[in-house]
Amino acid sequence: MKEPILVKLKMKKRYKNSLSFLSILIIAIAILGIGYTFYDKVLKDSDIEVNGALSINYISGKSFNVKNTETIKFSVSNASDKVNYYNIGFMKIRGEGTYKIMSNNKLVMEGALKSSDEVSTDFVSIDTMETKEYVIEITNKGKDNLKGSLNIRPQVGVVKTFADVILENTKPSDDALTKVGEEAALEDEGIIKSSDDSGVSYYFRGNVKNNYVSFANFTWRIVRINGDGTVRMILDDIISESANYKNEESESFLYQDSYINTVLENWYQENLRNYTNYIATTNFCNDISHDDAYNYLPYSRIMINKIPTLNCLGNTIKNNIGVLSIDEVILAGASPTNINQNYYLYNSNIKDSWYTMTAAGGVEKAIRIFIVDANGSVKNNITANTYERVRPVINLIKNTEITGNGTIDNPYKVVAK
Repeated sequence: MKEPILVKLKMKKRYKNSLSFLSILIIAIAILGIGYTFYDKVLKDSDIEVNGALSINYISGKSFNVKNTETIKFSVSNASDKVNYYNIGFMKIRGEGTYKIMSNNKLVMEGALKSSDEVSTDFVSIDTMETKEYVIEITNKGKDNLKGSLNIRPQVGVVKTFADVILENTKPSDDALTKVGEEAALEDEGIIKSSDDSGVSYYFRGNVKNNYVSFANFTWRIVRINGDGTVRMILDDIISESANYKNEESESFLYQDSYINTVLENWYQENLRNYTNYIATTNFCNDISHDDAYNYLPYSRIMINKIPTLNCLGNTIKNNIGVLSIDEVILAGASPTNINQNYYLYNSNIKDSWYTMTAAGGVEKAIRIFIVDANGSVKNNITANTYERVRPVINLIKNTEITGNGTIDNPYKVVAK
């Protein structure tokens, strides 16, 4: 009689074991199901691409559909042992709007979006084993939603920027041959290493012979390589229309409110609107700072202390066209007190004075602006309501492809894309 009882006990134990196994199996399946759902959601919400050494994580997804203003996030990681480059682009855009790309709470670049198959920004660099995180603010300016998708595209092969070519053709020096700010640069002093608000900068100084650029059917002279890698250049001439700095209808002394700005914006639309893909929107320095009504800081810096700088100590203006600061003129080779007809900003064909973007002094409506005279000298006694000539200044984007060697017979020329 005991044997059946033992059999029943063994069967009961097996049954419990089976139930335990089934319970564990059900829990495992549930966990796997949750994991798969989470994994599937990650795949849908975050699109990761690996392209060579670069890993691109579209954290908010690649596509956007913006009614008003939205932000999207992505990151780029470099797993290689060398610096790499990539473009931040937009594809299949339908609508009209603007974008601002931020990284570490700093503006990287901004621009316009309009219906097209592709909009490609300037390329950026990423150091070895570095990860960069970005936030893009997209604002819709049209009636319908602004649609499109992100396209982060690594550069293929060796990237040689315009700045790279300039520095290959002219080996930079750490110091100028003459006393910057005190002496006029009469000889070719080449390109000098310095710094600005964006990083390491290089400026041409003196009677330079290899900083010519042929662009948009005009001849330009390279002023400097900006810290962000763009190349600043000035028209090797003046434009036909004169302008005054002070707009009579405005009480403002800021450059963006000046008549010069209006004249240059019109000139840009007439002459450069078909070349906007090559022109960077970058910083210009409008220094009108002063301690009181009489003591203007740029005057003290240039005329008394004689310490010009590429770091902006006044108002920073972001634009696609502007004029030089007095500091840039002095660094190029001008003397604050003497005539110089041997540095590259002097052109014997220019018979008139031209404006800078820097204030020299004055009171209330009688503010004075630094100008450059036709003989290459610097003047600081011209009031802002005086009509003078204007020399446009633009900046070419970092990844501009060029030919030539910068001489007058073989100037740098932009390769059309």
